[in-house]
Amino acid sequence: MIVLWVLVTVGAAVAAYGAGSVRRGKRDRLELDAVRAALTAQAEQRERDIEELRSERASRLAGAQQEQSRNNHRLRRRAREAIDESGAVITERLQDVVEQVGAAREAATATHGRVATTSRAAAVMVSRARSADASATKLNASLHQVAGIAGVIGEIASQTRMLALNATIEAARAGAAGKGFAVVADEVKSLATTTAESTEQIAATVAALEADVAEMGGTLTAIIGGVAEIEQAMGLLGGIADNQHRIVERLNSTVGATMEQIQDLSEVAERLERRRNERTAANGPVTVQVAGRSPVQGQLIDVSADGLGCLLPRGAAVSVGDRVTVTVGLSGATFEAGADVVRRADRTNGSELGLHLTSVPAAAQRQIESYVAA
Repeated sequence: MIVLWVLVTVGAAVAAYGAGSVRRGKRDRLELDAVRAALTAQAEQRERDIEELRSERASRLAGAQQEQSRNNHRLRRRAREAIDESGAVITERLQDVVEQVGAAREAATATHGRVATTSRAAAVMVSRARSADASATKLNASLHQVAGIAGVIGEIASQTRMLALNATIEAARAGAAGKGFAVVADEVKSLATTTAESTEQIAATVAALEADVAEMGGTLTAIIGGVAEIEQAMGLLGGIADNQHRIVERLNSTVGATMEQIQDLSEVAERLERRRNERTAANGPVTVQVAGRSPVQGQLIDVSADGLGCLLPRGAAVSVGDRVTVTVGLSGATFEAGADVVRRADRTNGSELGLHLTSVPAAAQRQIESYVAA
């Protein structure tokens, strides 16, 4: 613009000079040369001023970029330190939880074992008590039989006493001839009396035994009922122990998953710290291919000296940790490089990937650095 203005001004001056009188002579030419020189000097000064402004602006912009880079680096470092400190505290507390979970698991296992042992002992006790109850029932029946036999013996003894009494009466009637018979009758009477007394004692003993057996049967029945309640309680306690064991296992699994997530968070922080190169917005075609799979077409989002971001169709078969070959179109040129997938975020318009370049040809590296520095 300044050069054009100078040319127009000079042209106008020349035209004015040509239109004027030739009689102005050498004086007018000198004045015109002076004007032209002044205008040229003014234009050159303006060019120098503009160049200084451009240089100052570029210097300020470079300084601002450097300051922004330093600020970003400090922020990433602080973010990693905060993540590491938080992760360390959480990991320490989770480690305590893991130890408590282990103790709870051992306690639940021990409780389950004791419950199982008690249940088996209770089952054995019930079996023995039922066997004893059956034996008592049989004994009671046998005692009833003994009581019946004792009753029969008692009746026989009573009849024997009656016969002995009749024999004594008949011996008394016979006088001297019946003395020997009277002695025998007395012996029979004495034996009958002794038998009757023994029979009564047997009956009393059998009755007492029957009462004891009945009481023992009631006690055994109560024991069986009590043991059955113990078995039921042990069953409930065993169920509680099983539930506790399952809860502990789920808690242990949850704690393990949480610790893995904390480890993943630490890895993210480490990747954040490693990302020292600023990303620059970019646009161009991208092809991402995992070995053994079909290539996926996408769009370039940004690029840095050691990585790039791209957007692939949603549901693309590319996962974090995959090693890929990426073909990138950047500034009218195309290059191919090896990369690792370090980030994936599924969005409504597709799947956004973050790639860390691991194998880049020298020409491609220069192309990337030139684009980022532009």
